[in-house]
Amino acid sequence: MKRLLVAFGGLVLLLIAVIWGCAEQRIVTVPAPGTISDIAITPAPGETVPAVTAPAKVKAKIAPLYEKEILPLKTEQCGQCHLYYYNTIRNEGGKHQIDCTKCHEKYHVYHPGKVKYEDIMPKCNTCHGLAHGDKLANCADCHANPHAPTVKMSGPAMDAGCSACHGKVADELKTHKSKHTDVACSDCHSVHRHIPVCADCHSPHTPTQTNAECLSCHPVHRPLVITYPLETPRDTCAACHPKALQDLQKSQTKHDQLSCARCHPKHRDIIQCEACHGQAHSPALLKGFKKCGECHNTAHAMPK
Repeated sequence: MKRLLVAFGGLVLLLIAVIWGCAEQRIVTVPAPGTISDIAITPAPGETVPAVTAPAKVKAKIAPLYEKEILPLKTEQCGQCHLYYYNTIRNEGGKHQIDCTKCHEKYHVYHPGKVKYEDIMPKCNTCHGLAHGDKLANCADCHANPHAPTVKMSGPAMDAGCSACHGKVADELKTHKSKHTDVACSDCHSVHRHIPVCADCHSPHTPTQTNAECLSCHPVHRPLVITYPLETPRDTCAACHPKALQDLQKSQTKHDQLSCARCHPKHRDIIQCEACHGQAHSPALLKGFKKCGECHNTAHAMPK
């Protein structure tokens, strides 16, 4: 019996020694994510541990509204919010009828105190350079609305710069002084390229006189340099020279059948009778009467 107990005790001690020896060969380290029970076990030599992988992420469900890829804004989409500017360009934009983003490369970035309007607004000279030179470098002085660049161009700033493009007109006004010289360009040309009719300021010579007839005599930028075609109606001349026409109509001579310009090819030019009639009388008669009018009165009121 005593021997049996000793043998049983020896087996117990042997078992304890084996277990203790195995435990000493294992090292406990700092826990790592994804390990079992938050403890990473370093295997003993020759021992393998199966790899632990994180669970696959489940892709979030996307609503149909957000499934499409976003494309750059189109011009008509800009117009949905900026309808006024869209319609202005469509009706009066001229060559500025291009994609909005051609000019507005940056948009929806304005931030008070951080991003200023002048920093994000397009600059004219990006495309146009100094189109009219250094003297007209501030485009907005004339082209106040970039969405309608050639419409409603007027004002003192534009008046000062008109000669940069219209030099010939400016020279005519300065060389041939008239009341038109003292008038601002915008007083007649209220908007760019607008050409008024003379009757806007002046009374016509006759009730039926057309603007073309006005201009045939009075070049608008040198109105006192009067020229006229041979066919100018006599009523037009009679507006300033009524007695001359009245005398002609009363006389009923061949002169009454002629246009005024036939005898007066230039304004205020009075031709001599010999220009048409030559030497109508003998030298002896002409010695006694030096002037035709001594017998024939004036050319407008000749006796029969």
